[in-house]
Formats: sequence, C-alpha cells, structure tokens
Amino acid sequence: MPDNAINLYDTRRMLNMLEQMPPAPTFLRNRFFRNTRLHDTDTIDIDIVKGGRRVTPYIRPVQEGVVMERAGFKTNSYKMPYARIKRTSEADRHFTRSAGDHAYGNRTPAQRAATELADDLADLNANLDAEEERQAAEAIFTGKVTVRNAEGKAIHNIDFGLTNTEALTGAALWSASGATKNSVLKLLRAKRRSIVKTGAPSPNHIVVATDVSDVLINIFDPDDTASGLSSIRADRGQIDITNLPDGVTYIGYFNELGCDVYSYDGEYIDLDGSAKPYAPAGTIAMLSTNARFDRNYGAIKNFHGNFASVPRFPHSWITDDGRARFLQLESAPLYALHQVDSVAVVKVL
Repeated sequence: MPDNAINLYDTRRMLNMLEQMPPAPTFLRNRFFRNTRLHDTDTIDIDIVKGGRRVTPYIRPVQEGVVMERAGFKTNSYKMPYARIKRTSEADRHFTRSAGDHAYGNRTPAQRAATELADDLADLNANLDAEEERQAAEAIFTGKVTVRNAEGKAIHNIDFGLTNTEALTGAALWSASGATKNSVLKLLRAKRRSIVKTGAPSPNHIVVATDVSDVLINIFDPDDTASGLSSIRADRGQIDITNLPDGVTYIGYFNELGCDVYSYDGEYIDLDGSAKPYAPAGTIAMLSTNARFDRNYGAIKNFHGNFASVPRFPHSWITDDGRARFLQLESAPLYALHQVDSVAVVKVL
C-alpha cells in the first residue's frame, strides 16, 4: 500500500500545516518612499523648482537695489498604473479538506470557504506588495517604472529622468584585481559630490546587490581576519554584519560619506515565472531618506468602490447561480522619484 494511502484502521496524526512563503518585501518602500499620497484622479502633476542659490552682489548705499531673477520650474505629469487581480472559488471545492485538515475534521464547507476567502485576500495583497516593491526598486535603480501586462509586455513607461548613472569598466571594476579601499571610497565620494552639487538632499544610504556585497566585504577584509565576517574594520570606516528581515543585510557605515550600506538580497517571481532580484546584479544605488519620494495611489475605477482614493480596494461577489465566488483586488500605485537628482546608480561589477 502506498505511504499516502489511508488505511481506516491505522492511527494517524496530521501535523500542523507548514506554509513556506517569503516575507512581504518592504525595505525600499518603507525606507525611502515614506510619503503616502491618495488621489481622486488617474493622473498626477508636480511642479519642480530647480536651481542653485546665487550669491548677492553689493552696492554703494546711494545706489538702487539689484534685481534678482526668480528660479524657474517645470511640471511633471504621470499617468497612474492600474492593477485588477482576482481569484475564483468554486463551491464544490470546499467539500474536500483544505491544507492542514485531517480526514475527519469537524470544519464545515462554509467554514473552509470563509478561511479560503481570507487566505486568498492575503495572497493577493502579497502579490501587490511584491509588485510595489519591484516598482520602487525599478524606480531607484533605473529611474523608470515599466507598466506591463499579464504577458510581461511593456504597455507604458514612466521616466523620472535619472541621469546620474555610470557603468565601470576594466581596471575600475570593483571585482578587478587592483580594486582597493581607496578606489572604492574615491568613487563613492565623487558620486556623493555629484548629488550634493545639484542641491538635492545629501545621500545617507548605499544599497548594493548581493554579489556587490561579497566583493565589497572582500575588499575591506581581504585576509578574512574577522571571525564569521561579523566585524570588519577598515582604515576609514567600519562594516558590521547584522541580519535584517526581508532579505536585507546591514553591512556598515562609512564615516567620511555619512552613509549606511545595505545589501538587498530579496527576490520576486516575475510575470514569466523566473526569480529576479530587486537590486540588479553588480549594481549600487546611493540615495537619501530625506529626498521627496512619494508613494502615490490613484482613484479606484469601480462603481462598487464609489471611485474612492484608497491604496487598495477588495471586492467579492457570488455568481447568480451560486456555484462560484470571485474575489477581486484593485489598486493604482505609482512610486515616484520627484527628487531624482538625489540618486546615483553605478554598475560596479
């Protein structure tokens, strides 16, 4: 008799169900996109005033004042992406046991249906969590948000105009044999200066991909003298390894840069079924938690939701013949880099 066949005369025990799912990705969203803004439209505009502070000239006390021109501004407009995802639950499926139930469980079909409805809502919410984190990561590392359909085809691109990007080559790569602490810090100092010169907030974070963190640790501790890499000390900075939730590792703090360094190891399942990292391989991003990065949500395009401006709108209904229930979740999120000059992205490997 197969091991999975049930003999009615054998005693059996059902262990607690094991659900192995990655935690909801929140690092980039919660760390950098702290402002949540709700809109009752599907398009948003923002006026950007840019320009340095000019010094003032002096005059003789008997002269007239010197006219100082006002700074100009530009208006950026963004169309909000829209997501509508749903699940179907057929009535007859609740006459078989759910995961974790034993053969003679005392839960009724109605109770199993109610539990599945709650689980499906949580699952759909988790799907949107992963997409919003992907959107935040794409905005930070590429300066764009790609709106894609179910087949993965881009149907709209939102470009925030990231220009402070660079790809190292040859001996400049951090993986090159000649890479040193000084060469790494020299590049990071230059990127910090390029951000500060624009008038954007000074960077206080550096987010690196998983492979970059391995190389970075090796540069600052080539002899592996730190037991378990728990405390790496460099001439000009200190790197401490501390595990954080959601696939994030805190590497350390560079004093002369004023930046904390994090390795982001989180992954998501893309529309084609492949696993992809939130932080692109070989790439780092230098940015600030004080910059204007907004988490925007547009109006819900649903009569049942009365076109409300809410982050997410769940809706459930049963077919007229009662054979199935549908659960639908809608959202119009856009993670916007309004102060895009505060971000520098470098491909270092």
